[in-house]
Formats: sequence, structure tokens, C-alpha cells
Amino acid sequence: MRIRLDGTRAEIVDALFRLRLHFTVIGASRVYPDRGKPHHWRIYLTTTPRDRK
Repeated sequence: MRIRLDGTRAEIVDALFRLRLHFTVIGASRVYPDRGKPHHWRIYLTTTPRDRK
């Protein structure tokens, strides 16, 4: 599954932490500046769901 995160650096770091509780992150792109929004960034993740035990 591909996921796009968009926000401030702090929001992206927080979202990554929370996503890793439920998904295994297989790959991540570099962080791109978001067009038209100063101080906002985007990153693309490739993930798989974690096994629920």
C-alpha cells in the first residue's frame, strides 16, 4: 500500500510514529517541499499491514 503524508515536519514525524504501530514501512521517499504551502512537506511511504495477534 502506498501512503502520502503531507504536513509540517513535526506532523509527519508524529504520523510516521503512529503508522508504524499498525504498518510495516518497507520504503520511504525523500521529503519533498509542498508546493504553495511554506513550511509544509510531503513524503511517500510503501507499507504492509502488521499481523494482528
